[in-house]
Amino acid sequence: MNIALLGLGTVGSGVVELLQLNQLHISQAIDEQLTITHVYVNNVNKERSVDLTGMTVTDNIETIYESDIDLVIEVMGGIEGTRDIIAKFLTKGIHVVTANKDMLAAHIDELSQIANQYSVTLAYEASTAGGIPVIRGIQTGLNSNRINQVLGILNGTSNYILTRMSQDGWDYQTALTKAQELGYAEADPTNDVEGYDAQRKILLLSRLAYNKSLNLEDVSVRGISRIEVQDLAQAAQAGYTMKLLGTSRLNEADNSVSINVEPVLLASSHQLAHVNDAMNSVFVKGNGVGEAMFYGPGAGGLATASAVVSDVMNIATQSQHFNFLPTEKARVVADTTAKAYYIRLQAAPTKADWVETELVNDSDRFVAVSQAITPTELAEISQDAAFVVAYPIEA
Repeated sequence: MNIALLGLGTVGSGVVELLQLNQLHISQAIDEQLTITHVYVNNVNKERSVDLTGMTVTDNIETIYESDIDLVIEVMGGIEGTRDIIAKFLTKGIHVVTANKDMLAAHIDELSQIANQYSVTLAYEASTAGGIPVIRGIQTGLNSNRINQVLGILNGTSNYILTRMSQDGWDYQTALTKAQELGYAEADPTNDVEGYDAQRKILLLSRLAYNKSLNLEDVSVRGISRIEVQDLAQAAQAGYTMKLLGTSRLNEADNSVSINVEPVLLASSHQLAHVNDAMNSVFVKGNGVGEAMFYGPGAGGLATASAVVSDVMNIATQSQHFNFLPTEKARVVADTTAKAYYIRLQAAPTKADWVETELVNDSDRFVAVSQAITPTELAEISQDAAFVVAYPIEA
């Protein structure tokens, strides 16, 4: 199988390295040789860290279009322009493997339809959780279930920051700076810390889990940049750990979907509470399996390449190529489930009938865990002049 690689950054270099490292193992497993014949980059003169011997390196996409290839690996990023490139390859009968969550979140249904029309595969395991095989896990491992909930730690940067704030008592800025020094966070960390990265990922996972099309504007987002370490410390004393979660739920009563990204306090007994630093995890609930959890590295060159190359190997062994397409558009509604909240005010509330457990009651600070209350009831509490912040609790 001849392959064109689009992009030679961290993940692209990881793909080259992994194919070379495991060449014999891969060829024996699929009874075929995987060969990168062409590499598309922005700068052909840039010094590279991987061996590109025997590969045609070009900055002209037309060279790739005209080459004799069977499959394209897209790891260069971009949205609209990349969508057009991928669509063209699909219409030429060429399989595509991509890790591009931003592009997929906007165009996956359209591109899957094109792929089906031309009997090729559009694979995207690496787009949602790095090296964790959760797409295939949901699509082929849990396909006998009616899945009713997906929640996950889907961004390593935010998870590292929250871990250090929780375990070491660092403030947000200190933890972010260290994440940037370690290469976990970009110079502009907005997509990671404000939840937009996780937003794309929970959309793709939920689309697959519930057989419903979703739009980005369906997924409400709240990030971690305003979290204060005092709240994490106080919550820890009460037995809770904060994580930025992408969460979706299929509401059985009316077949609607609730979906969001926000900081959530998890009970210390919850499996996701123990996923620390830059690791990712996805927690799935189905009516057959009950609860299933996927865990592993959510980023990194070789880790993400593991998912990319796995997709390539699966395509090489398939005799038929069909891409999942949702059968209906999701009807997205706000989550009205009653749940407990961690709530902090600057003073004791005038009305405290919502309090389940009082944690702090000082002259300048009142902290409590609420009873199970609805979002409407929470909104009423937030009207108190002393209200500061509230975080949902997942038992």
